[in-house]
Amino acid sequence: MLVSEEPLFRLAMGRELASDFELVPTLGIASADRRMDLGVVPEAVIVDLDSVERAAVPTFLARLVERDLAGPRILVSSYFRPEVAAAYSASSLTHFALSRPWRPGALRTLVESVMGLSGLRAMTAGR
Repeated sequence: MLVSEEPLFRLAMGRELASDFELVPTLGIASADRRMDLGVVPEAVIVDLDSVERAAVPTFLARLVERDLAGPRILVSSYFRPEVAAAYSASSLTHFALSRPWRPGALRTLVESVMGLSGLRAMTAGR
């Protein structure tokens, strides 16, 4: 699930991920909540922290726990420096961080890694 109010950001994420993942774009936190209320259960959630709804993000992340969402949460922000994002990602089992803008392929690589798909792709490519 892609959670962002910004159309260009959703488009950039979609371009990088659409060929490998089923995407559920949402127009922000309220839209994401409505989708999940209607039964959408995302395997991972990517949240744009550079939004008007920034103050609502902690509550949204808490609701994901209440909904028993086991998948990773990837937090993307232009305020993260790459080193800080890497350190934050390394210190958490469910939350990962990516600085914005990211290098081409970095979002896909992060999503594959946190979902345990990178090793599977390497094994498949080696056949």
